[in-house]
Amino acid sequence: MAETEKVSEADRMEQASLERVVSDLERDMRSSPPGTRPFFNGVISNLRARLGVLDKKIHDAEREKEQEKSNEVAVIQLAEKEAALNAKEKGEYSGFLKEDYFTKKDFAHLDEFYAHTWDRLSEGGKDQMSKRIWEGVRRNEYKFSNLPKDVQEKEEDRVYKLLKEAPARRTNALQVPEADRSDFIRSYEKGDRTNAAHILDREAFKQNMFRNAESPAIDHVSVTVGKTAESSKVVAQVKSRGEPPAKGATKAPAGSLGSADFSALDLGGINPPDVTAQNAAAQGKSGAARQS
Repeated sequence: MAETEKVSEADRMEQASLERVVSDLERDMRSSPPGTRPFFNGVISNLRARLGVLDKKIHDAEREKEQEKSNEVAVIQLAEKEAALNAKEKGEYSGFLKEDYFTKKDFAHLDEFYAHTWDRLSEGGKDQMSKRIWEGVRRNEYKFSNLPKDVQEKEEDRVYKLLKEAPARRTNALQVPEADRSDFIRSYEKGDRTNAAHILDREAFKQNMFRNAESPAIDHVSVTVGKTAESSKVVAQVKSRGEPPAKGATKAPAGSLGSADFSALDLGGINPPDVTAQNAAAQGKSGAARQS
C-alpha cells in the first residue's frame, strides 16, 4: 500500500470517530441545562475545525489519485497512437510522457531514443517530446546547447521548420524577436549547427519554444492544501452535520455530558464552566422569587 493511501486510511478512521463524537455531543447538548452549553459549543467547534482539515486532506488525496489514473489513461492513449513504434518502443515513449520535463539524468536515455526511435514518431508525438525538452530548458535543468548531439540536431530541425515554414500556427513562436529568428535561421541554413544551438540558448527561445496549446503535455496534479474558498466550503459542509436523537434514546441526566467519549480527544484548553455553582445560583434566584 502506498504511503499516501496509509495516511488517507488513518485520516478516514479519525474522521469517522470525530463525526460520532460530534453527533453524541450535539444530542447531549440538547438535553443539558443552558449553563453547560458554552462547554459543549467550545468542544464541538474545535472538533468541527479538525473535521474540516481532515475533509480537505481526504478530498485532495482522492483528487490526486483520480488525476493519476487519468494521466495513466492519457499516456497509454498517446502511446497507442504511435503506430510505427513496436511494443517496447511504445513503453519507452510512455515513460517519457510520464515526465513533465526532462533533466540531465534523462540525457543517456534521450540520446538512445532520438538516435533509433524518434524519427518514427508522429508529428504529435514529436511535439510531446519537444515540449518536455524545452520545459527542461525553462526550468534551468540544462541549456539547449547542453543536450546530446542527436537530440540537439533533431530539435533544431523542428525549430527551423516551425520558424521558417509555419510560424503563424504557433503563437508563442511569434513572440521571438525577428533578429533572434533571423540569426538562428541564418546559422542553420549555413550548416553551422554549433552556433545555431547557442543561439537557441537565448532567453527569447527559452521562453517561447513549444509551450503553447497546440501540443499540450500531460498535466500532473500538484495537491494544494489550504485554498480559502474550498476550505470554507468543506467547513460549511461539516458544520451542517448534526443528527437528531435516535428514536427511543434515553436522555442523559441534566448537567451530565451523556454518552460522549472524550478519551481520545485534545479539547484545546477549553475550560468547562462551574456547573454546580451556576445551578446553585439559579436555585437561589428561584427561591427568592417564591418568597416574594
